[in-house]
Amino acid sequence: MLYSAAGELKQAEAAFDLALAMDPWLGSARGFAGFAGYNQGLLGNAGETLPAIERAMRLDATDRRHSIWLFFGGFAEPLVGQTEAATALLQKSLERNPIYGSAQLSLMVVLSLTGPHRGAALMAESFRQQYLEAPTNAFERLWLSRSTSPVYRAQVFPLFDKIQALSAAS
Repeated sequence: MLYSAAGELKQAEAAFDLALAMDPWLGSARGFAGFAGYNQGLLGNAGETLPAIERAMRLDATDRRHSIWLFFGGFAEPLVGQTEAATALLQKSLERNPIYGSAQLSLMVVLSLTGPHRGAALMAESFRQQYLEAPTNAFERLWLSRSTSPVYRAQVFPLFDKIQALSAAS
């Protein structure tokens, strides 16, 4: 996870593979598959994220990291045009952790893509009330700094444009 956060995605991929080789059946080790799937999204292979996360959750149905894993899936699905699946995943993530800022921002974007903008505007206002000191562009810098993949950047830039537009409108 530290390699991935630092933008060292190839090293992260190797570390995730090693974790799974050490114990492929332990739920938390399989959870790394979820992170590896997310890492694949950062590499421009977002279609691999959700299957990895689903495997992790099947192996450990009680794991409290599910909110994070659901967010990873919800973040990756719009990158491959799956907005309905993203909405469901992000809502489940927020059911488990209602103040998860990244999940809130992602749901805000997905709602703005799929339907009435009122839901997205309400989510933007809720986010702003919870995170007074966190400008939305800080999240953009965080997610963009993790990958130089042209595929990932082309997929994610429009989502950040939505966040900025919703933030400015509220």
